[in-house]
Amino acid sequence: MPSNPEQIKKIRRQCLTNAESLLSVAEKELNTGIDHVCFHLALLALEEIGKSILVTIGFTLSVTEKEGVGISIDDHIKKIFWALWGGVLTGEKFSKEKIEQSKGLATTLHERRLFYLYTDPNNPIDPNEKIEKGEAERLIKLTRACLELERSKKLIDKFEDEDIKTLKWFFKATEDTDKRKFIFGTQSIKKLQELQNGKEWINWVRGVFLKNEEEMRKLAEQELKRQKPSSEEVFKSKYKMRIRIQSQSHSIRNNAFQKWNEGVNDIKLYKSDKKNLSEFAKSEFFADFTFPKAIPIYGLWDHGFFMAKTLVISLNIATKGLFWWNVQKDIENFFEYIVDLEADKKESVKIGMRKGKRLSINWGNMTLNQREMGGVNMIFAYLLKEHKKLKDFLAAYAFGMVIFSKIDIHLRLEANAFDEFFKALKSALIIFNDWDGKNDLKESIKKQFSRLSDLKDLDKTIQFGIEMDLQKKKVPNITLTEVAAIKLYCDFYIQMKAHDYFERLKKEGKLRRKQSN
Repeated sequence: MPSNPEQIKKIRRQCLTNAESLLSVAEKELNTGIDHVCFHLALLALEEIGKSILVTIGFTLSVTEKEGVGISIDDHIKKIFWALWGGVLTGEKFSKEKIEQSKGLATTLHERRLFYLYTDPNNPIDPNEKIEKGEAERLIKLTRACLELERSKKLIDKFEDEDIKTLKWFFKATEDTDKRKFIFGTQSIKKLQELQNGKEWINWVRGVFLKNEEEMRKLAEQELKRQKPSSEEVFKSKYKMRIRIQSQSHSIRNNAFQKWNEGVNDIKLYKSDKKNLSEFAKSEFFADFTFPKAIPIYGLWDHGFFMAKTLVISLNIATKGLFWWNVQKDIENFFEYIVDLEADKKESVKIGMRKGKRLSINWGNMTLNQREMGGVNMIFAYLLKEHKKLKDFLAAYAFGMVIFSKIDIHLRLEANAFDEFFKALKSALIIFNDWDGKNDLKESIKKQFSRLSDLKDLDKTIQFGIEMDLQKKKVPNITLTEVAAIKLYCDFYIQMKAHDYFERLKKEGKLRRKQSN
């Protein structure tokens, strides 16, 4: 996405010029027996208007943030959607008629276009019989109005921080199918009709989701703490969600989850009895989450994902291993087999072949047992308690895990995974006031790890992180070994902070008991 204002202006001008050309032909040929073609031309013009708006959004984010949102301009429905709804970002007032007209229109317009344009061999119908009288004219008028509105806008290269947050959130939210259902659902549209102001409406929608997320997280904490529900109706079990987790690093003892399952009410863990696991996964297990009636159905996905991700991150930190939803598949070869047809006409002898080292880590004989699960329990409780404080750390760590789990011969992202874990570590150091973001980073890290004795190559690993700059293509020779090392330092650091936290609680409890006596 171009970041130069002049380039953006040029792209916008060309989009709107192209839209004018397409729309002018549609207007000229309307009611001449080819209304289905006019409909298509008007919709193409609407897509060009949407593309202009998407380019503007991409520019807005790129000049305001180091990391913007990826803007795709190849999706037909997305371009139509933004042509119709782009005005909400500039605070444009929306009449009740326009709201009803735009609601769900992007998808239906594209579907109608396909229906009108193409002949169905099983049901050949004259296109002019398919399209309703006046339908092409209504779309042409709508497109003309959108075009004139987009022409009247100026390119803004400076926004308030809060406006940028809202813009970025709304763009991401409308990409999410489940969130989009609420955004353009009855309750939300009714609110837009009441406010008649796009900007105020977006702020209201965002507030609804933020409030819902906060309620879900509070409920997650309560769920772990409570022994008996305070209200049978509210906390009555209603949903069960099962996830499957695999590990490259650990085998699982048969009784590993026994104490966990005895002590935690609504998260039950079960070792998989699957015998034909991938050769790259040492083990797998299931986690069954039970959620109460208090959680609304539209919040179930977010709440479930938050709990699942927190559990899996806790496993990784507590065990210092690799647990994720799936493991790499093609870590050494891209083929099933190779045979020499000239030497072996029966194709019975396979040729062994591999380029370079196998893309895997030798984790040794690590085992997930009851003792390890005790550590998982502690980290899980700590992350739930401190998730707000650790928000930036958890986001970077989780993204690092996503990349780490995807690395194979097709996708060499070792440097990217390392970078995310290094960001996570720096973020955690700042959160806990162990580094101010300015002073010597390496010395600050060494100071924190001075109480641990068996950490090797700390200096080398941290130096890699300091030297790395992916944007400037300054990338040291990072392998999976370095990725595992920087993840390990993140794990140790959070383990230390969790241990200190619970030790503090323990001392405070003893002090209170002493004072009460």
